[in-house]
Amino acid sequence: MKQKKVIIPFIIGLVCIFTYLAFNIISEQKTKATAVEINKKQLFIAKDKTQAEAEIAKAIAREEKRIGNRITLAYQPQYRMVLVTKDKIASQSDIAKVLEESLLLQTTAARIRVNGKPTVCVANAATANQILSDLKVSLSACTENEKIVKANFSENVEIEEGVFPAREVMSAADASALLETGDTAPIEYTVKEGDSLWMIARNHDTRVAKIMALNNLKTENLKLGQKLLISCSNPLVSVESVIEGKKTEVIPYTTRVTTNKSISSTQVKQKGENGEKQITYVVTKKDGRVIENKVLSEVITREPVDRIVVTGTRSSYTMTASRGGSHIGGLSWPLSGGITSGYGSRRGHTGIDIDGDTGDSIRAAANGTVTSAGRQGTYGLMVTIDHGNGLKTRYAHCSSILVNVGQEVSRGQVIARVGSTGRSTGSHLHFEVISGGSYQNPMRYLN
Repeated sequence: MKQKKVIIPFIIGLVCIFTYLAFNIISEQKTKATAVEINKKQLFIAKDKTQAEAEIAKAIAREEKRIGNRITLAYQPQYRMVLVTKDKIASQSDIAKVLEESLLLQTTAARIRVNGKPTVCVANAATANQILSDLKVSLSACTENEKIVKANFSENVEIEEGVFPAREVMSAADASALLETGDTAPIEYTVKEGDSLWMIARNHDTRVAKIMALNNLKTENLKLGQKLLISCSNPLVSVESVIEGKKTEVIPYTTRVTTNKSISSTQVKQKGENGEKQITYVVTKKDGRVIENKVLSEVITREPVDRIVVTGTRSSYTMTASRGGSHIGGLSWPLSGGITSGYGSRRGHTGIDIDGDTGDSIRAAANGTVTSAGRQGTYGLMVTIDHGNGLKTRYAHCSSILVNVGQEVSRGQVIARVGSTGRSTGSHLHFEVISGGSYQNPMRYLN
């Protein structure tokens, strides 16, 4: 009995010792820390509360500097003391990352809605109004001497003020760019007859270089049916504007031709001078593209001076000595302009190209009979005149034809207007001379 009384206290003592040692071991492995929670969801465990508060203050300061507004927390964090092992405590960089992803910061701001849909958010209503005002100007695409009479968005655009998440607030430049260009998504285009990269780029409001880069093209040569990826903008807003402007236009001089039966050459009796006129107009545009143009008034500020040409009607296809070979006279120039492409300057070029503006007068090079007048494949609108003795002349790429088949024409008579029909890269006259069924260099025939 006495032995039992001794053993029991001994056992109790051992238990106390082991308990004390175990507690000390556990205590040494764990440490006090602070669990940070928002809406009862634990974000991380910090060393202490002050560390968490410092990182939150830094996040708030960064957003206040970026936006320029006061930033508040949408939800206040809760702090709870915990006992954890050291490896459970988040590093300072980890805390900053978690806060950036999870901390809901908010601020008073202004949101722009397009057709009821939230689009962009900026610091305040004044910034939003300025963005919209600037877009109306830039999308109207006014040129020099033009002013905007009226400009409105095609969509229902509203500004909504309130408290929004800080991360949604954009800079004015980014917000304006997003409204103007929207998202860009590539579309597929199939090359058709007559297409060129320049025309495709223009029709899709992009650049040739972008199309070439997107499709890894080495040259601008295209094949019929070829598939091309084209990156197009999808603007969120569009502007319809009415613009009034003034411009000065040239009044082309008129060439008056008189005939002289006693000579075969052509002489310029009086040099022509263009006139000028002041035009006041109003245009309606959508995103800078003209959809309606109306002239309000025209005032002539300088009268044009006629060009007077005396041309002979006597035929004279006489061989004369010339540098580098013989020259055959007898044909007068059908158009006054520079030579942009000579005879044989490229493969298959059977005439000369004379520069001119659309609508300029094209004149018969000599007396003759019209044998064709109409569309002729790649020549576009073309007139052919038979001058007799196996000599014919052709006038191609016309914008309009003023004579009919079988009609007799005289030297210098206006037979057509300059254009760019058929396979042409710009307004000009393609002039050909055919003698004995063979193409000839027109320069040998023109006086």
